[in-house]
Amino acid sequence: MKTPTHRSVKASLPLAALLALASCGVIPTPPVALPDATIPLGNTALSMGQVVYMDRDVLGGSTLAAALQGLSISGNATYAATGGTLSSLKVYVRSSLRDLGSSCTALPVVPPAYACSPANEAAQAIGTVSVQAGASRAFTLSGPALDAAARTGHGYFGVQVTGGQALQGESLSLTSLKAQAKF
Repeated sequence: MKTPTHRSVKASLPLAALLALASCGVIPTPPVALPDATIPLGNTALSMGQVVYMDRDVLGGSTLAAALQGLSISGNATYAATGGTLSSLKVYVRSSLRDLGSSCTALPVVPPAYACSPANEAAQAIGTVSVQAGASRAFTLSGPALDAAARTGHGYFGVQVTGGQALQGESLSLTSLKAQAKF
């Protein structure tokens, strides 16, 4: 059996450091562009603080390799207002809208949407987006629920109004979306 020399050990140190960093999830992947998304808001006074999920898969089959973690989605949010005062939204994600449980109810809207109790959705929270009517605001979303959704290739976003109020016909546009993960 050959004993490693001082030189071979020294030469392998950068590789060992790289592998150690990779196992800690600190090496970012190159950003990947995602398609823009528009979320219809409706009259948020009717949802009374509930988390409202639209039956629209924003990940559309794009999966995250199991070795990757710490997925983040960043971009710009623009609130198209017609008189509402919306200023902030808490964002949630689920990999499926099946079997939502008794804390969620179907809303009588098209496309289908579901209102869920925020107390039961805490594990699905991925961040907060601040908005201003007609202005583009940068945001970043991340968290274990986003990693889990990306691994399945399906992501249904939910929003909970935390500041102001949206009115029927208003929407939130998410543009310049980029996804990035870490090894």
